[in-house]
Amino acid sequence: MNDLARRRDAAALIAVEAADLAQRLRASGGGVASLKGAQDFITEADGATERFIRDALAAQFPNEAILGEEMGGVADAKGPLWVLDPIDGTSNFSRGGDRWCVSIGLVMDGRAVAGAIARHAPAEVFAAAEGLGATLNGAPIRAAPTTDFGRAIIECGWSLRVPIARFHRMAEGVMAQGAGMRCGGSGALGLVEAAAGRLDGYLELHINAWDAAAAIVIAREAGCWTNGFDSGGWLVGGNPIGVGAPALGARLGALLEA
Repeated sequence: MNDLARRRDAAALIAVEAADLAQRLRASGGGVASLKGAQDFITEADGATERFIRDALAAQFPNEAILGEEMGGVADAKGPLWVLDPIDGTSNFSRGGDRWCVSIGLVMDGRAVAGAIARHAPAEVFAAAEGLGATLNGAPIRAAPTTDFGRAIIECGWSLRVPIARFHRMAEGVMAQGAGMRCGGSGALGLVEAAAGRLDGYLELHINAWDAAAAIVIAREAGCWTNGFDSGGWLVGGNPIGVGAPALGARLGALLEA
């Protein structure tokens, strides 16, 4: 087993344990949300789950840098950098829903190269390492073979970090070309569901590194078209993101840039 595979597998196991922890914390009252900002939720479980992941990573990979949504970190690490979101989809989590996940990605030389995303219910683990393919619960996954945009299902992530008019323009473009549109409240899940062919694309005008560091690797390794998300200042300021069925890539990219 090479080093990236070992790190991918470690991330997957830790993500599963973290998702189970988050679920237990929610059941015992740790899922009550407060606001960090407009439509930006946090719960007690977010912080506790991130601490668990950090401790687990430090035990296996001592002295390696970590960047997390709740506790921050150093984005310009010279060596391996773990980028994590303890609960992606906190608004869903805090209301008792199941559309949330734990995301742990690995970045080297500024590029996402491995990662894992775990759901509690249903029990699913998406994982990938560069050059080694992408899996769901250990079985290979591939992007959808869709070629007709009029038959496509596209998820459009919504963010207050960009003007609402731009989101409207993107969403209108998706629907005007005949595709069905979804918005599920977890960017990480939307991205990996496109990787697994459950969706034909995922577009968001701005997403942070911790939401997508694992998912972008999974999407690439599943054969998706992807934009240049993990480039430039993505670790500090985020970037637009787009993934999807390879045959739809040009049109998805145009919608993202409209």
